[in-house]
Formats: sequence, C-alpha cells, structure tokens
Amino acid sequence: MNTSIKIVSKKNVLKNGLYPIYLRVTIDRKSKFYSTPFSCKLSEWNENQGEFTSKFRNHLSFNKTLRKMKDSASDAISLLEKDYESYNLILFDKYYSQKDKQGLTLCELFQKEIDILYENGQISYSTSMNETLKALQKFKKDLIDYKFENIDFQFLTDFENFLRKRGANDGGIGVYMRNIRTIYNKAINYKIVQPQYYPFRDFKISKYKKRNLRKALTEKEFEILLNFDIEQIPSAKNARYLYIFSYYARGMNFTDLAELKWSDLENFQFNYNRNKTDVLLKVKLPDIPIIDEILQFYKIYRPSETPYIFPILNKKIKEYTPEEMKKRKDSVRSYYNRQLKEILKLCEIDKNITFYTARHTFATTALRKDVNINIIKQSLGHKRLSTTENYLDDFKDSEVDSIITGMF
Repeated sequence: MNTSIKIVSKKNVLKNGLYPIYLRVTIDRKSKFYSTPFSCKLSEWNENQGEFTSKFRNHLSFNKTLRKMKDSASDAISLLEKDYESYNLILFDKYYSQKDKQGLTLCELFQKEIDILYENGQISYSTSMNETLKALQKFKKDLIDYKFENIDFQFLTDFENFLRKRGANDGGIGVYMRNIRTIYNKAINYKIVQPQYYPFRDFKISKYKKRNLRKALTEKEFEILLNFDIEQIPSAKNARYLYIFSYYARGMNFTDLAELKWSDLENFQFNYNRNKTDVLLKVKLPDIPIIDEILQFYKIYRPSETPYIFPILNKKIKEYTPEEMKKRKDSVRSYYNRQLKEILKLCEIDKNITFYTARHTFATTALRKDVNINIIKQSLGHKRLSTTENYLDDFKDSEVDSIITGMF
C-alpha cells in the first residue's frame, strides 16, 4: 500500500504567533494529522528534514522526541502489514493512538499541557506549569528521559528538599507538587502509566496547606475608607475608587474590572463572564452617591482612548499579546496595592489589605448580614458550593470567636 509518514509544520498560525507541529500519516493519498506538544516560528523549522533547526530551544532533544513519534507510527504500520493484507487510516488510528500516548515522557506531557493552556488563553496557569517544569529540569539534568514510573515517593521528597535549599516555602512547593500531580493524573487517564505507580497516595500534598486567616475590612473599616479624604493622597484616587467599586460590584475581580466597557453598563446594570471560571454574572449596582461619583469621574478622566471604564488597560485587548495583557494587569494591580496600603496607614487601619480583599470584604459582609450562602456563591461566580464554603470558613470561625467571647 502507498503509505508515508512525515513530521510537518501546519500553516495555521496560533494565537501566540507560532506554528503547530504535527505528525502526518498518509495512506492511499488520504492523510491524518496527529498533534505534537510543539510549536515554533517558521525560521525554526526545517520542512525538508521534518525537524527543528538549531535556532529552536533544546532542538536536539526535541528532534529526538519527534523521531520517536515517527518511529512509533512506523511500528504501527509494520503491525498492520503483518496482521492485514490491506488497511486504512481508521485501522491505523486504532493501532497508533494507544501507542502514541504510551510513548510520552514526563517532559513531553508537561510541555503538551503547557502549550494547550497557553493556546486556551490560560496564561497564569500555563506560566505556573512552565515554572514547575523548569524547576524539575534544574533538579534533574536528565529529566528529558524520565518516564512516569521514575516519579516516586523518593523523587518527590528529594525534589522538595531541592526546592527548600533554594529558598522555597510551603506555599510555593505546594504549587509545584499540585502541578506534578495534575500531569500524573493525566498520564494515568491517557494510560501512559499504570495506577499502581501513583506516588501521591503516600506523598501527601496536604501537608503544604496553611490555614491563613483571610483579611477583610470590617463594615466600620470600610466606612472609614468611604469617608476618607483622598486629597491627603491624590495619587491613590484610582486605587480607592476601584476597591469601592469592586465591593459594590459583588466582589468583582481586578482582571474583570480591567475589561469592563462603558457599552456593558446600562442603568447601573451590566453582565460579564468571569475570566477565571467563565461563569456569566449579572450585576446590578446600588444607586448610591459613591457609585455615581465614581462613574462620573471616569467619564471625564480618560488618560487613554479605550472603550473601558477604568484606566487599567491603555489599549484595546486585541492589541495585547496574552503575556503583555497579564503583565499590564499585574503591574497596575501591584501599584494600586501599594496605594491602598498608604490609604490604610492614614486611616490607622492595621491590616495587610490588597485589592483582592475587596472581594473578601464583600463576602464577609454578606455573611454577617445572614445572606444565604447560595446567594453568595452566585454573586462570587463560584461553580461549586464547596468552593464558597471553603472561602468563608475563616470568616465563620472569626464570627464564632466573637460571639463566644461576648458571652463572658
């Protein structure tokens, strides 16, 4: 039969400007493309050789991976030729798909997941996964050859010790370990590794979890913020206004506030899909003087010609790359956090408050006013009630302490 196997670069450019690499199998002039974990610039790809040029990072190791995939497809063809007089792409796929998944190493599956997250616009998660992979590669120089069976209790313990020597704390180590566990679970689902090798039955990630009391402003403290004379520190006006708006917008996240347009707002109401969970939220702002004051201010204060209400993004979303978007939001949020600390210092409020705690302040105020937890869940945009329950646990504990203390 007329059969060919080749590694190719498809010409459909991805959101990040790179081109995806595929394994192409052709049987009797009909082709099927199998995705690889890789994408690159056209200048980094040798089309004739079907491999990366020396301009591509770790090109020698990754070309080795591509050859393995090609060899795996060739092995499937050899089995088909042994078992059948004739075959087609459908039959090939049954033979190859299982073999293709079984061939992925730890690094390859990690990279595949990083690329998928990036292409889906989950930049923060993609960055976290990438940082975990880089830490693992520094820990084990020969990680490229590691299979999932190599990741056992001793490996994870040694990795933990390696991270601690480099100054990592429990929170950071916990993130790395959860990311490894996620990849390992995917490997089991893909049947790359058998469940009996799963190391996280014995290696408990829960030991890294610290129970930190979430900081939130009390109603009295929030009232002090509302009445604060911003002329004492005019440069902090944006930080104060956005914190207050976030509170009254039912704990709206900073990243969502950044993308809120004037065209979204009508009669103090707007809808938006929360970036983190993609849950559709419908918000009705209270018709009170401070909200009107904020909106009137931003109708005049327009440092950049954008469709957005708040001066966080200085150009349209489509003009940012995903990395630029994240960097811009993080930078402005960091600046506002510093400004909030200055305001609280002048207000004589001794709490380590960041912009995100406007969300906590809304949630704890709702809880103290006996708002049903399902209503709080819906307002916060959580998908599961258990998330809201965990979110409010510390608030409940502090309320119990207050009530019991008041008995004596």
